[in-house]
Amino acid sequence: MKRRGQTRTAIGIDVGTRSIKVAQLTLSDDKPQIAALSMLPRSKDGEDIDTEELHLMKRVLKRQGFVGNEVVLAAPQSGLLQGVFDVPPQVSGAPVAQIARMELSRIHNVLPDSFEMICWDPPGPGKSKSATQTIAIGCPHEVADAYIDLFENAGFNVRALDVRIAATARACLPLTMPPPALTSILDIGWDSTKLLLMCGEKVIYERHFRNKCLAKLRGKISDTFRITEEAADQVIGAIGFEANSEAGDLDEETVEVIRRMLRKHFDQMLEELEASFDYAHYQYPGEGAKRLLLIGGGARISGLSQYFHNILGVEVKSVAPSDLVESASQNFLKISHPAMTIAVGLAMFTGE
Repeated sequence: MKRRGQTRTAIGIDVGTRSIKVAQLTLSDDKPQIAALSMLPRSKDGEDIDTEELHLMKRVLKRQGFVGNEVVLAAPQSGLLQGVFDVPPQVSGAPVAQIARMELSRIHNVLPDSFEMICWDPPGPGKSKSATQTIAIGCPHEVADAYIDLFENAGFNVRALDVRIAATARACLPLTMPPPALTSILDIGWDSTKLLLMCGEKVIYERHFRNKCLAKLRGKISDTFRITEEAADQVIGAIGFEANSEAGDLDEETVEVIRRMLRKHFDQMLEELEASFDYAHYQYPGEGAKRLLLIGGGARISGLSQYFHNILGVEVKSVAPSDLVESASQNFLKISHPAMTIAVGLAMFTGE
């Protein structure tokens, strides 16, 4: 769709374990606005997406106002090759990208020409003259080709495969602090929790928090109270950390037990956050991490931002698409969800 001064972006698609997050923007004089948002439940929870599910998704998106078939996909996380290592600095004249490719292939024991790769060197002080730290991410050709073919066989035109790190940083850039202050982004997902630290426009650090996902929390509540996992989901969302939250028919004792479970789960996450902040402060002396942005499904838990703020003493904000991009319609505010943030970042992809 193209109107006077307006152009639709490609559709950003982030396929998760339990849902598919989809976003499309309108560019008016290069200023993005939300054109369409959708979060679709997976018809095959936890399984790899297939052509049947994609055809169903395509029909739903057409009814919900998405335009065109050009898409930008989040590359399958399980197939990525990642590494952080030292290479000669750019000013040395050494072929840094080639050295990074060879190092990544050595780490993962694959052929150097068997994957596509992006790499970058984090900015900041503390680098030696002889070497600089480089972050590299590769996607094997066989993984990329299979994923692209799956979507294209369902009638989509895949413009690009992007990595979630890049999409997250791109989407959250309007809320990042100017360097040398650091901005942290915590993606609290269903089956994983990931932390990114940014200095200006660049990601300088990534960390995966083991066993700190929503699925683990839901399982504990489900087992403790002998309720279904779906009911445990509702309990987590309803109670949260706010004293005046809606507890339904639950008595005060039960509510307090659940809150203790929530605090224990997130206190363990906070311990890892504090360790990461200490590391970042050591590597980047100065202001340190001054702002924490929460995205993903867990970012919607009531009172979580304030709880993190009280412990960490930094500014904490739960971030949804409506916090990052203007909306031409108030209807999108009803479905704007922190879990959709990466899909918005995918829709912002320009190839640069």
